[in-house]
Amino acid sequence: MDVDSVVSSDGKVVTDNEKKEDPYRQEYSPNVKEGDYMILELSDGKHIFAQAIKKWKGKPPLKINKKSYGTANLIGIPYGTVLELQKNGLVPLENGEDVFVDPSSYISFDSQPEDGNNSNTGATTVKKEDGTTSGNEKKNGDLSSNALMMNDNRNLVDNNQAQNIDLQQIQEMQKKGTCGKEIVAKLVDNSSTFGQKTLFSKMKYVAKKQKKHLVRCRIIRPTGFTVCDTMYSRDAKKIMNLRSDTLAQIMSYGNIYAGQQVLCMESCMGVITGSLAQRMGGYGKILSVFTGKQQPFSDMISKFNLTFVENQSIKYIHSGEIFGEMDEDSSNGENKVESGKETEQIDWEAKDRSMLEWPCKLQSHTAGYLSRMETDKQREDFLTKRQARFARKLTRHTTMEGRKWLKEYQSDSLIIATKYDPKTTLMKMLPYLAPSCPFVVLCEYIEPLVECFRELQDKNLCINLRLSDTWMREYQILPGRTHPQMTMSQYGGYLLTGVKLDPVHGINEIDEETLLKIKAKIGGRRGRKPIHKKNEQDQKIKRAKIE
Repeated sequence: MDVDSVVSSDGKVVTDNEKKEDPYRQEYSPNVKEGDYMILELSDGKHIFAQAIKKWKGKPPLKINKKSYGTANLIGIPYGTVLELQKNGLVPLENGEDVFVDPSSYISFDSQPEDGNNSNTGATTVKKEDGTTSGNEKKNGDLSSNALMMNDNRNLVDNNQAQNIDLQQIQEMQKKGTCGKEIVAKLVDNSSTFGQKTLFSKMKYVAKKQKKHLVRCRIIRPTGFTVCDTMYSRDAKKIMNLRSDTLAQIMSYGNIYAGQQVLCMESCMGVITGSLAQRMGGYGKILSVFTGKQQPFSDMISKFNLTFVENQSIKYIHSGEIFGEMDEDSSNGENKVESGKETEQIDWEAKDRSMLEWPCKLQSHTAGYLSRMETDKQREDFLTKRQARFARKLTRHTTMEGRKWLKEYQSDSLIIATKYDPKTTLMKMLPYLAPSCPFVVLCEYIEPLVECFRELQDKNLCINLRLSDTWMREYQILPGRTHPQMTMSQYGGYLLTGVKLDPVHGINEIDEETLLKIKAKIGGRRGRKPIHKKNEQDQKIKRAKIE
């Protein structure tokens, strides 16, 4: 067997060429490809979306610290690579480098003071990038030595005269291409008050200089978890304060798996829809209900780098199909044709689509328009746009097809995360959910979900109802300084989950007499065995003897 071949589930050998041709066997690339989106995690905790492209119009696509940079050099770099912002843009670093450089790597201290008294004479050495040291070099001791604890900040004066390097010298070093790690080392070396500071002050000083002069980031693959974290850190209100752990609970409570049909209505900029498509892997359908004239959050969906089949699994359906009050006959009247006594529905969009041929042939007026173009680049751009337009026509579903998926085939899961009233939205969408299937409702406030909970409970529509709120807390993990974050927000919305009951109940055809006979044979309550007549007589005799 060939090394590059794979055995499929049905026992057939699948080669790499067949694997590439089959859209369901496409795998995610470990490296950044041209046109792919990525997330850059900066050293200060910020997250930035970036696209790896070779050509762009106007300013470069990536903006960091009010400056724009190109991303052409990032194509082909593996995900997880650490980059450093230098003069010419982002430069990949060697393996083993981290985004967060430990401030203690710049400094080391003497194990004992020089004169032995309780003065702050502990010598300080600064470690440079080449491994050499500068400053008062004595003996490099441990950071937790007694000499370090004797320093204090009582004699320090903030008069902007402690630093011997001015702004012009720093700018000259940056123009020469000096790396940020060496700039921070020189700033520490030329500070006259650095040796007199406490250990905490030294760490804080180095971290401040790193944040300004040593800008690093890591390339992260866009997934549901990373995209949700990025949007939450940028503007949580745009995604209804949806945290990554809340998104994981929605996937779990909704029982999302490949091959099912999910009905989803969200106002989280497409984070939930993209996560659903990525988790299902292109198998099944996602009926995404939208409001307005066109499908929203298409830009956010493109940032997930979904494959062709994953993109095609998302089927957009207008909210008027569910919440509209139009009559079915009046809404479909234009698609009906009378043939004798019966009326036959005709899907004109599907009929036009079936008439298209691929590859689409050039018509005479289109060929004449191409011949009048001056350059080959203009012809190439025109043909690329024409190809994309016809590809959308061939792969886009029609309105009647979406209506058929919604009303003829009940969905296996229902997810609602919208800013509209949860009670009204759920009651309108619940009939499109199959019995014994789960539903999840996300809301920013608990009061609307309480009303929805009571409505479902009073009408006996669902079981296993649960209204929950997840408590999450971020902690700072540092030696001797482990505590909760001071500027964190634990708010992540409320979830209402449950399982739909079957509205059609069965009829018991057994009469009461037959039912009593069956109960007598089975036994009494709690599984007790039936008492035979002989046992009853023996018990009566025993009771008479006792009396």
